Parts: sequence; C-alpha cells; structure tokens
Amino acid sequence: MNLTKNKKKQIEDIDFKKLYKISDAVKIIKEKKFVKFDESLEVSINTGIDSKQSDQNVRGSFIPPHGLGKKVQIAVFAQGKAAEEAKAAGAKHVGGDDLITSLEKKIDVDVIVATPDMMSVVSKIAKILGPKGLMPNPKTGTVTNDIKSTIENINKGLVAYKNDKAGTIHAALGKVSFDESKLTENVTSFIDEIKKIKPSGLKGNFVNSVYLSSSMGFGLRVEI
Repeated sequence: MNLTKNKKKQIEDIDFKKLYKISDAVKIIKEKKFVKFDESLEVSINTGIDSKQSDQNVRGSFIPPHGLGKKVQIAVFAQGKAAEEAKAAGAKHVGGDDLITSLEKKIDVDVIVATPDMMSVVSKIAKILGPKGLMPNPKTGTVTNDIKSTIENINKGLVAYKNDKAGTIHAALGKVSFDESKLTENVTSFIDEIKKIKPSGLKGNFVNSVYLSSSMGFGLRVEI
C-alpha cells in the first residue's frame, strides 16, 4: 500500500505483528481511517482447505446481526407469480430473456436471484456472471422459489461467501461508521458461522488466521 508521509505517521504506532482482540482491531481501524467516504469493514479468513479438492470448498450465505448498512440492488429471474412477488418486494429488475439482454449491456445490480425453473435462462450468461460472483446458486440461497423472503433477507444484509483459489474467504460485514460493538458482533458471528462448516474431507486445521481491514486501509490479524 502506497502511503503519504502523513498516513505513515498516522499508523506508525500500530504493531502489525500483534494478534488483536476483534473489538480492539475494530477500534483501531475506525480511528485510523484514511479516506473521507464510509468504507466497509472487511474480513479475510485464511483456511487450510485445498481448493482443488471439490469436497473441501466452502460456500454459503450469512446475515450479520446488524446488517451491512447499504442499499442492495437486486435482479430477479422469474415469471408469473414469482415475478410479481419480486417486483412487490422491490427488485430493481425482473424478467427472463429480456433481463439477459439488459445484463449483457450493463450489470447495475449487486445480487442476482432466480427461481429454479429459470436457471436454464440464466445459464446463457453464466460466463459473464460467474467471474463477477453473481451467478445464482442454491448454496447461497439465491436459487429459490421463496422470492419474497429471499429479497427480504438480502435487504437485511445477506452476505454470500465462498473461498477463493488460495482457500481464503472474504466478506464485507458493515460500514466503518457503525458502532464498534455492532461491527465486533458482526465479525464475531461470521467467524463463528465459518467455524461450523469445516469440510468433512479436511483433516488438518480449517481456520488458520483472520484479518480485519477497511476497504482502503491496512489489515490487522485478530484472535480466532
């Protein structure tokens, strides 16, 4: 990270080799923020999984106790009654093949949801949605017949997560402007959630280390 002299001075008293309590790390990140906009608090969980082994990969969804503090834009692939429910629940875009055309031109949503019967339609742009992490998936709750509840959960702050090739799980868990106690609880709850889903095929340690950071800031290692 390239830092100005003032920013270097601002963080010179931070011990980056120390293992912090989650609450202490949150406090430091809030106090030492560099930018003017309201960043997200991000967590990176380094695991011991081998992402090349299909039975060791993890994927799921989580609703933080205190939400994410942001407006989420949702697109829904649905028809009939499900489409009507999606519109009533506040989805930004609802449709089928017409929605494919729209998303091919511009992706202006944060989450994409689909009913099971529409996945054959969604698959037409899987190569576009997949790399962006937007492909609907039953494991993250975004392939469902319960459109109304799913949209409600997303608006509460549903976090869809999965490990990357290095076996690390990343997630944004609120805004830095949140109260320290709320951010601490969001992070603690997420870590506890991840601990519960250790793959059965993994013989060694699952969670090796956890780091907290702001979107544009430095990372601090925290106690697991």
